Amino acid sequence: MCWVLAPLLYFGLQVFVVRAWPVPYEFLHHTVSDLGWTTCTVEQRPSGVLASCSPRHAWFNLGGIVVWLLVAAGGLLLRPLYGGPTTARWIVALWLVVAGFGVATCLVPGDVNLMVHSLLAVPVFVGTIALLFLNARGLRGSVPWAARAALAAAVVSLVGFAGLIAALTGSAPVGPTERLAAETSYLWIFLTGLLRAARTSG
Repeated sequence: MCWVLAPLLYFGLQVFVVRAWPVPYEFLHHTVSDLGWTTCTVEQRPSGVLASCSPRHAWFNLGGIVVWLLVAAGGLLLRPLYGGPTTARWIVALWLVVAGFGVATCLVPGDVNLMVHSLLAVPVFVGTIALLFLNARGLRGSVPWAARAALAAAVVSLVGFAGLIAALTGSAPVGPTERLAAETSYLWIFLTGLLRAARTSG
C-alpha cells in the first residue's frame, strides 16, 4: 500500500497547494519545487519574468518528506521480488539513497538556497531513472509486466530529463519536461503498488 499512497499524496498535495496560490501557477513555466518555496518572489527565468507565491509551502515540504518515506518503504517491500540477493541489495540501497536526497530537497527549498536544492535534486532525477532501468531488469523474472512498464517509464523519464536540461537555456518549457522526468516514475509506482496490493489481497 505504500506505493499506492505515495503518488496519491504527492499529486493530491500539488492540487491542495496550487489552489492557495494568490498568483497564477503556470504549468508550462513553474516547477514542482516552486510549490515548496517559502517566500513570494518575482524573478527573471529563462522563460521570462515569473511570479511565485506558495502560502501552503509547509504542507508541501512536510508532505513531500512523507511521500519519500513511503517510496522508500515500498522499495524495501519489493526486495523479495528482485531476483538474486546482490541485485536486490543494490536496488533497495538505491531506493534509500534516492529517497534520502528527496527528503533533503524538501528540507532545503529552492528559495532558501537554490544551489543546494538543485544539487540535491540532480541525484533524485538521475537515481530515479536508474531505478526504473534496474527494476526493469530486477523484476523481469518475478513480475514481467512491472518490468516492461518500468522500462517504458525509464525511457519517458530519460526523454523528460533531456528536455529539462534544454529548458535551463529557455529552449524548452520547464514545467512539462520536469514532470516527465520526475513524475512518470510515480505513475509506475502507483500502478505497481495497486496491482501488487490487489494480488496480495486476492
